[in-house]
Amino acid sequence: MEQTGSQRVACYDVLRVAATFAVVALHLSAQHWADTDIYSTAWQAFNLYDSLVRWTVPVFVMISGVFFLDGTQSLRQILRKNVLRIVTAFIFWSALYAAYAYFFNKCALSTAVTLFFSGHYHMWFLFMIVGLYLIVPLLRPIAQNETLLRYFLLLALVFNFLLPQLGALLSLFSWPLYSSYLSLSGMLYYHFTLGFAAYFMLGRYLSRKELSPKAARWCYALGVAGLIVTVVMTSYASRRLGTATVLFYNYDSVGVLLMCLAVFVFARRHLNFPSLGEKGHARIRALSRWSFGAYLVHPLFIETFDQFLGVNTLSCNAFFSVPLLTLLIGTLSFLVSALLSRVPIVNKYFV
Repeated sequence: MEQTGSQRVACYDVLRVAATFAVVALHLSAQHWADTDIYSTAWQAFNLYDSLVRWTVPVFVMISGVFFLDGTQSLRQILRKNVLRIVTAFIFWSALYAAYAYFFNKCALSTAVTLFFSGHYHMWFLFMIVGLYLIVPLLRPIAQNETLLRYFLLLALVFNFLLPQLGALLSLFSWPLYSSYLSLSGMLYYHFTLGFAAYFMLGRYLSRKELSPKAARWCYALGVAGLIVTVVMTSYASRRLGTATVLFYNYDSVGVLLMCLAVFVFARRHLNFPSLGEKGHARIRALSRWSFGAYLVHPLFIETFDQFLGVNTLSCNAFFSVPLLTLLIGTLSFLVSALLSRVPIVNKYFV
């Protein structure tokens, strides 16, 4: 699936590890986000951290786009290697989380069975990424043609980001045009460049672009602007609606797109660490390999800490609890993944 050894670009491994810690921060920020007073300091901390790491899932997808859309894997190889691994991992971890809910949360057996088939809350990512893997042979010819790729991304910008953002604003301010927008968008029946396929293709596009320092600085500035817009508008929208809203957290939000652009460009320019040498890069590659297992196991630590130890993001000032728990739970998750990766069969199919 990916390049190895000296051919491998270290920044993608570093970025994958960083994104794994970021997704831990995302889920910790969301732990009490919905049931905390939106006027409280704690909620503002959750909003800040949640906004700050909104790039994590799209960047995972962008990294996959780099390797799959530039690769030569046949559909058969993708199905036998990548899709099979995700399916077996889903079965194993979904069974584990369903058993946890049944034995420790005392849910009904029927609920546990439903949880097994639907998966734990973070497993939606597995369904999504399998969908992208299945259309790789269709997207690859577009991705490898510069003109078609740019056209695809232009359509994605309009239909996947700008129009949904317009709809969010019209909805928030209850403008009369909102009903017309809904009517028009409902008649378009346009889906081709929507969803995470846009990020999948964007990763491939940016991986082949060497930006000038000035262009890179513009990307960083746009990323900061995207973060500010996400934080401010989420706070404003929540107060206007009287309840916490994810209106500007959505992955089709322009603010999130700008943050993803900035993070990806920064990683490509600054996170290759050539001075580390082969041994240092080997350690980074190992952490990168463990990131999938760390992603799958981290909610178990979040829930165990909360349920059995009474430790959560409200245990102390949220501005401190979120980063501290992120570091602790992220590290434990990588350790568990590292241990599981040493177990035959488990390391091939479940992590």
